[in-house]
Amino acid sequence: MSERPGVVNLHLTVDMSEENTMTMLYKIGQGYVKEEHYGLALARVVDLPPKVLEVAETVSKALDAQAAAKKKSSKAFALARRRKLVLGLKETLKQAESGPMEGKALLSWLRRLQDEFVRRRMRRKMDLKNNLRKGDHYIGSSLYLQACAH
Repeated sequence: MSERPGVVNLHLTVDMSEENTMTMLYKIGQGYVKEEHYGLALARVVDLPPKVLEVAETVSKALDAQAAAKKKSSKAFALARRRKLVLGLKETLKQAESGPMEGKALLSWLRRLQDEFVRRRMRRKMDLKNNLRKGDHYIGSSLYLQACAH
């Protein structure tokens, strides 16, 4: 959100240099909290029951996996992969243009390159479709329910 006009990202700073301690510094820091799983660290400091921490860690891991899967299958990621594929093709064609191949050898090589490009493109399309079919809600919910059942 901080990239939006008028939005400022701030946080309250803490010192977590010692294990199982968190000291509030009562200062405002720029940006987001760099500590991963800040809430889990805080939960350990206030000495919540082990079962609560266990469920929280399981849910946190599930949410991390869900976010990674969503990022991997996102449109932006797909677009970046597609651009990388096309740029790789462009670079290969530039090298071929100034290379020593000619005639039938060049034509044969270009056909193989085209086939490989189409194969890679189709594989990436199928990967994207498969990732989208998994469904974000189902993945997170089922892991959360499994964690609560234990």
